[in-house]
Amino acid sequence: GNVIRTLIANCLRLAEASDRGAGSESDFLRIEELEDRRFVNVDMYTSQGIEHAKDLDLASSGVPDVIISADIHGVLSIFNNRNRARIFAVLRHPMDRAISKYYADLAFDPDVAGMTLPQYVRSGGHRVENNYLTRYLSGRYGGKLTVHHLDVAREFLRRKFIVGLSRDMPATANLFSHVLGWNHTVASLGLSNVDLCYNDIFDALSTKSPPSIEEGTEGWKLLVAQNWFDLKIYEYAEHLFRLQVDQLKLKSTSRMKDVSRI
Repeated sequence: GNVIRTLIANCLRLAEASDRGAGSESDFLRIEELEDRRFVNVDMYTSQGIEHAKDLDLASSGVPDVIISADIHGVLSIFNNRNRARIFAVLRHPMDRAISKYYADLAFDPDVAGMTLPQYVRSGGHRVENNYLTRYLSGRYGGKLTVHHLDVAREFLRRKFIVGLSRDMPATANLFSHVLGWNHTVASLGLSNVDLCYNDIFDALSTKSPPSIEEGTEGWKLLVAQNWFDLKIYEYAEHLFRLQVDQLKLKSTSRMKDVSRI
């Protein structure tokens, strides 16, 4: 999520309606600029902010180039048959996300300090990753999940989303540029300029080693059990991603190659 936001803001210079406009809302829409990022004066991360954006006809205004929000179901409410949305998402492998969450809590949550991964998972509570993606897509935020919720989540993903994968950001960026029309922005900014910007970000990513847990250990197995539905969702997302890339004849190893041509 943060990587694609950086590409959108720093490389493509697109105006985003997201949480960056929090605190600068008014009775009319405008584009502001801060730290080289262009954003609309709305807050798309709160229900109140989304409702305010709806009152200002954000969807039909043509002001933002892209809308970014953690509340997909809330954001969809501002669109209708006359103003349709193209939804894109970058999905992270559930185990990568869960392991990173553990190490972050280990570093910053005093209640977790010193816990082994098995102790952490068994401690339960809201801090442990539990099929976040399935719950997010199906709208089942609490309670027990069933295969029905998995089916709802998969179908929602298939019908509504252009799917990218954080494990292949170059191909994801290429896919989004083709499908969402960002290739026109690339052409106007200059392919070589955007390519250089992308490469700098991708090269920085390649030098980072994400935290890991040895596969097959007790902690690993406990996290798998906690995120079984999400692992199934991710398998399906990988399938959708390959289909989309193959349909456009893109290469998963490419960066911005041929991005100005469809």
